[in-house]
Amino acid sequence: MVHIIENPPIPLATPIYEGMKAHSSVEIHGDVFQGPQGGFTVEFPTKNGVALHISVRMGLYGQNVIVFNHLDHGRWHREEHHHNNVVFGRPFCMKIHNEHRKYSIHVDGHHIGHYHHHKCPKKIVALTIRGDIRVGKVHFENFKHHNGGGTEVVLPVAVAPTPVVVASAPPPPVMIPQPQIVPMVQPVPVVQPMVQPIYPNIQPIVYPTATPVIYTQPEVIYMEGYHHHHRHY
Repeated sequence: MVHIIENPPIPLATPIYEGMKAHSSVEIHGDVFQGPQGGFTVEFPTKNGVALHISVRMGLYGQNVIVFNHLDHGRWHREEHHHNNVVFGRPFCMKIHNEHRKYSIHVDGHHIGHYHHHKCPKKIVALTIRGDIRVGKVHFENFKHHNGGGTEVVLPVAVAPTPVVVASAPPPPVMIPQPQIVPMVQPVPVVQPMVQPIYPNIQPIVYPTATPVIYTQPEVIYMEGYHHHHRHY
């Protein structure tokens, strides 16, 4: 939800219902002029103090700085000084963004500094602006309720454009070739070559030729008194 207050009178005090939640932001569009206050102040008060105090001091009565602080039970704490890039007579935009544990402050897109939560942002009850400043608009974003006066703006939701379908010429016909008849070829049987077994070269066994033994008739030699057989082989 976006809520805008345009050209409010200064000093300004506008209520904030149920405080600031995470990722809520306030943008102040305006310009500062030379006046008796020597600058301007933006505050987010609670019921018993100030959760965030931003003092833009233009150097007329001292330093040209932007100061962060908070007020708790009537006592101001230590100031934190930061660079001031606000110039007299030149429009500027100050953005205060509430993060998880701290506030982030930017001026014209330049990060000025962080300020840690010292009081719960959900206990903030209002926004106040005072000093030598003209405010063109105050822009609230991501707040739960419509705060104070002004106009509630509903941001348009981005919708993806409907794709445009352009009719194209029909594709050319696809020529499908006729199936070809392939003659059947009888397979030629594969004849495995006959392999003759290889036997080892065996040398023939040569047996010795036996000399025939010729047996002859014994030769008889007659001697006186006895006879002797003499064999011839």
